[in-house]
Formats: sequence, structure tokens, C-alpha cells
Amino acid sequence: MHFNTPIAKNVFKLFDIILTGGEVMDWQNRMNQAMEYIENNLSNKIDYYLAAQFMNCSEWEFRRIFSFLAQIPLSEYVRRRRLTVAAMDIQNGEKIIDIAQRYGYKSHAAFTRAFRHMHGVAPSLARDKRITLNPFPRLNFKLVLMEGIAVEKNSNQRTNIIGAGEVGYAISIDMDKANVHKTNELFWNIKGNDVVGTTALPFYGAFVSEEKCQLFGDVKGKKVLEIGCGTGHSLQYIGERKASELWGIDISIEQIKKAEHHLAAHDISAKLICSPMEEECGIPEDYFDFVYSVYGIGWTTDLDGTFCRIASYLKKDGVFIFSWSHPIHKCVASENDMLVFKKNYFDESWYSVSIDGGLLSLSDRKLSTYVNALAKAGFVIEQMIEQSDNEMLKSNESNFAQKAKMLPVTFVIKARKR
Repeated sequence: MHFNTPIAKNVFKLFDIILTGGEVMDWQNRMNQAMEYIENNLSNKIDYYLAAQFMNCSEWEFRRIFSFLAQIPLSEYVRRRRLTVAAMDIQNGEKIIDIAQRYGYKSHAAFTRAFRHMHGVAPSLARDKRITLNPFPRLNFKLVLMEGIAVEKNSNQRTNIIGAGEVGYAISIDMDKANVHKTNELFWNIKGNDVVGTTALPFYGAFVSEEKCQLFGDVKGKKVLEIGCGTGHSLQYIGERKASELWGIDISIEQIKKAEHHLAAHDISAKLICSPMEEECGIPEDYFDFVYSVYGIGWTTDLDGTFCRIASYLKKDGVFIFSWSHPIHKCVASENDMLVFKKNYFDESWYSVSIDGGLLSLSDRKLSTYVNALAKAGFVIEQMIEQSDNEMLKSNESNFAQKAKMLPVTFVIKARKR
């Protein structure tokens, strides 16, 4: 997570004042105690000064810190949480006028306007539990590790930052597939490559390349599908090696447009589909020789389902190759020339994190989770790569490269459909 903006620097000056030498995890616990106080008083008048006392700071400082981390003003968060809990009370059969007064609305009409604006329906219609509402989840703050790698500004491709390195804070969220898709689609439509760059073949990630690993072998005359095709650079790489048919899928329409433009500029044709990878989208079954994904699979909300769907796309004995940030790398940070565990390896909960003004949602899965999901989908692992390329490491003297000499940054798996 990057904290280089003027606002971020000011907020972290406040952190220095608040922490006064205390432990970071203690800060996290105190912030969540403040959130617990707010949650327990949604039906009462919230004393924001009291909430700020959990953090040993002023109300103004507390509001600034919250809005920076959550990317939403504290007052708006409270409003949305009240309307979320109000919807639950309505579905439990309580009187609407009583609910409106409980959550601070002076009239039935004012409550109805606010409720309709958030949920899209009148409060009376919300009694029908078949109606789809728009709940706003309760926020909890947790420590996450995000990777920050310096690159040249004019570089066409940059190493993906979804990994580990700089310590930052994220918000724990309940995994709701629709909300995760909406958040990540918006991120890749608006921010995407400008923030996290592009990881594309021949590179599987930091310090791992197809040129060295040779996982594909000869793709001439083969039908190939990419999951999370992004800007089309990997499809270009495969197309230039004379694959007979190229397909790509991506959740972001802007990424699809970039891929179309890029491939057309290189006189390469491909069938591109805008859809979440978890859903049925018209991709033929028992059709492809290769399915691959470069730093794309980790975005799925349903790993088991996605791997089963990928298996259905492949011919018998077809090959699936994918890469992602190594999960152990996402748990360890470098401090004073030492590696320190900062995150629980076994924590696979979902979180939302702000990067350069954009929000994205992720889960850090264990390596065994990927392996077991492959087995369940009927794949046999033929090769797994964790080590970094020594020659690539030697040419890079960054702190990130020094860490990569001791811990794997990327993992790559080649599996075959049985």
C-alpha cells in the first residue's frame, strides 16, 4: 500500500502522535475498539469524542484517520450502517416509524428518502426478503502487507504490486461476490495499470520468466485461453509463437479495450470476453490445449469453482499454467535488515485496501489451498516453481530483490487435466 500522497503523509504524522512509541498491533486493536463502540451505539447518539479516546487522539484526528483508511467520511459510514441495520429491523417486522426515530430521522418521509437512496426501494417493500438490498458491511481494520516496487515511469510493463513489502492497513470485509466484483472491476477500469502496472509473459511475476522455465513448450497450432488477459501483452507473446487460436477473459471492459487495441496494433486476432472468471460466459468446453493466467487467478471469489470451470475448458491432457504472489512473501516484511512476520499465514479472510485513491478487494490464500483446489478439479501438478531467477536477481540491487533472495516472491504451477 502506497502512502506517498500529501494527505497520507499528514495522516501518518498523526499516527506518530497517537502511537507515541506503542506497538502497531496495539494501534490496530484500539482502532477496532473504537469501531466496536460505534457499532454498539448506532441506535443512540454517538459521542465521537469518546470514540477518539480509544485512539488517544482528538475527534478531528480520529475522523481524518478513519476517512483516509476507509476511503469514506466517518459520518457517511455511520449513516450507511444505520440504514443497513434499519433494513434488518424492517425485515424482522418492526414498525417503520419506530425504526426511523431509533436511527435519528425526524420524520417518516426523511427516513424513506434516505432508505430509498441507499437501498433502491421504499422501506415498506424491504419487508419482502426476496427484495435485493444494498447493505454496507461493518468495518474492521487489519494489518496487511502490500508490495511496492520502484520502476521507471516510462516502462511499458511494470511488476505487479499485489504481494508484500510495505506494511499498510486494510479493512476486513465479508466476502460478497457481487461487491468484490464491483470493487475490482471499478479499480481495473479506472486505476488498474496506472497503479499496479502490467505483469505479462514472458514474465510470470517478479524474477520468474517463461524463457527460463519453458513451461509451455511449443504452442504452434494450439488453442490457448488466458484468464485475466488484461492489456493483451501475454496474448501477444503466445500469438507471436504461432498459436492457432487465442481467447481471453477479463472482468474489466477497459482492460478488454486496451487488449483489443494492443493486439490489433500487432496484427494479432483474439476472441476477448468481458466477464468474471467464475461465471458462465460462452467459452467452449473440451476445446483448449492451454489455459493460463499471469497474476490473475488470485482475484477469483471462488477458487474451487474457477478451477473446475477451467478444467471444463481444457481438452483431456490439456495444460493449465498460472502464477500469483507467493503467500509466504505476503506475510513477511523487511525491517532494519531483518525479515519479520507481520501477517498470519493461515488468515484467508477477505479485505479491502486503498491504493492511490482506488479500492480493491483480495484474499491471501495458503499454498495448500491452491494445490487442493487443483486436485479437486481433476488436475495433476507436473511442475511448481518457487525460486527466483538468480541472474535476474543479480541485476537488481533493490531491497525488494534482497528480500527475494531469501523468500519466494512468485509461485508458478503447471498442471494437467486428467
